[in-house]
Amino acid sequence: MFKHPKCLLIMLLFLLLFSAVKADIRIYGLEDFQLGRWVLGAGSLRANANLCVSIRPRGPYQITAYGQGTASAFVLSDAGEELPFRIFFNDRPRPNGAVELTPGQASGGFRGRRRGINRQQCNRPTANISIFISDSDLASISAGRYSGTITIIAGPE
Repeated sequence: MFKHPKCLLIMLLFLLLFSAVKADIRIYGLEDFQLGRWVLGAGSLRANANLCVSIRPRGPYQITAYGQGTASAFVLSDAGEELPFRIFFNDRPRPNGAVELTPGQASGGFRGRRRGINRQQCNRPTANISIFISDSDLASISAGRYSGTITIIAGPE
């Protein structure tokens, strides 16, 4: 039916590349978690923060998170000791219904707030990120000031 299949393939490849380059995804409101002190018997530590993810043009996006541990594991560290933790992400501004992120693996199907052409920021939260540290992991480490970094990459699906 189509006389030049190479032309069709090149055109489809161009459209795929063009649409991926045009996506603009921004995360607003992502800040450090301050977990405070923990004492034996206090239970697990949890913290969450609402943020805004905006995307232009409208469409689903994916999140990939990397920790600083071996194989990009999510860990807090101090003096050579590592404290593992879990990260959850929800494309609604609440922790309930969140998806657990796996280090280095994309989680998708999220939808962001559509941002107008001239709007530079979001005016309300659209997503939630939360962390969880189990009491058994906390009880097994030495006292100290544990800290860590997570790299989060948002991209179109």
